[in-house]
Amino acid sequence: MRFAGLVVFVLVQILSLVLLSCATPKPVLYNDGKPLTITDYEKLAQAEYDEDRYENAIEVYRSIIENYPDNQKALAWAYYEIGFCYFVLKDYDNAMVNFRKVLNEFQEPAAKKLAGQIIAEIEQEKEEK
Repeated sequence: MRFAGLVVFVLVQILSLVLLSCATPKPVLYNDGKPLTITDYEKLAQAEYDEDRYENAIEVYRSIIENYPDNQKALAWAYYEIGFCYFVLKDYDNAMVNFRKVLNEFQEPAAKKLAGQIIAEIEQEKEEK
């Protein structure tokens, strides 16, 4: 009986290690306590997005907002990309909040156009339900 208990314990430990090794690592958002450049954040966010780690991508885009509050172009695109991540996750309420922010608070024409198109798509989908 002791042997069976030991086997179960070892198997649980192995399973725990396997599950922990599969956990998605959080992105590194600072270098020696300093924010990354906007370009580095954008590359990191795109890499997270490409790996379907949308929550991590959102976190990276929020770092742009937090660390570069005066860069209106970067902010507009960060909010757009956050909205798009939520759109992909089918979290339409949060997507709409971010897309509307792009439309109402920024003067970045391309971001505004894309945000408007996706808002229309979300609204159309809601009407069809």
